[in-house]
Amino acid sequence: MARILLLFLVVALGIIAARRILGTFREGANPDPGPAYRPHARSRGRSGSRQPPPPSAQAQVSRSMLSALRDALSGGPLDPDAELFRCADCQSFYSVASVRALALDNGARCINCGSMHRIGVEVVD
Repeated sequence: MARILLLFLVVALGIIAARRILGTFREGANPDPGPAYRPHARSRGRSGSRQPPPPSAQAQVSRSMLSALRDALSGGPLDPDAELFRCADCQSFYSVASVRALALDNGARCINCGSMHRIGVEVVD
């Protein structure tokens, strides 16, 4: 029994010593890594301080410009003949289905900037 206890003690001390030696090698390779990056949450208060656009606000967008753009939520192409909306702050475009999905799942906030202000899009040729 004493031999097993002695063997266990030697193995445990060996593991502890090996961890310390490896730790000094790792620290020696990069002695001062600098401050760690800590991401911060997006500030959602920015859009709340702005006045919302009037309900009659419309954005005029050419049909050719819409052909190069995609829906900000679904990533699908925008249909110029369907009803479209644009974020008043970051100018992201949304279809009606995406606006409804945002209202259900994201508190009606823009997926890119967090704004709740959207205006209708009028397609011009």
